Amino acid sequence: MKRAVASQTAIVLAFVWTLASSALAQTPPPDPPAEASAPAAESEPQQPPAPPVAPARVRLYGDRGTPEIAVGFGYSSAAGFLAAGGFRYFVLDGLAPGIEATYVHGAAGNPGYGLVLASLRVVPLRTPVAALALTGRTGRVLLAQHADGWGAGGEAAVIISVGAGVALELGYEFLRLLPGSFCADLSTCVLQGPVIGLRFGW
Repeated sequence: MKRAVASQTAIVLAFVWTLASSALAQTPPPDPPAEASAPAAESEPQQPPAPPVAPARVRLYGDRGTPEIAVGFGYSSAAGFLAAGGFRYFVLDGLAPGIEATYVHGAAGNPGYGLVLASLRVVPLRTPVAALALTGRTGRVLLAQHADGWGAGGEAAVIISVGAGVALELGYEFLRLLPGSFCADLSTCVLQGPVIGLRFGW
């Protein structure tokens, strides 16, 4: 009798263990722990903003490093044919040494003459469309049928841009003949008059 009970107990225990084992087998395994989310992708390093583009520099008459060529022509019944030319170079903004030459044919009893002058131009006022120019000159005065002499003087002019590096010059100039003995037999010791010319190199 004890054996039978023992057997039944063993069968019951085995059955219970089997059921427990089956229940455990049928129970889905617990979800694995959630993996830590991958760290957010590192953001691309931001490029520094591009430096602002500097506006283009507006060119003005008399900018440093600008060469200038001047030409002029004219005619009058008193002076006859006239031709003039010059070259200067702006070593600083608004400051240019140069050289100029003028030839006047002469007419109506007025002798012809030529001028070879060194010059220094100062431009105290400059804008994109116009400039004020003051020029000092000195050099040799060559008179036809007369001893040569010297001259010193100056000019005040307005330089007006007409585009493409070309400018129109409107001004007034004078030149004092030196020494006094050089012009003592002439009708005047001062050459003066208006200036109209073209300048290239704005």
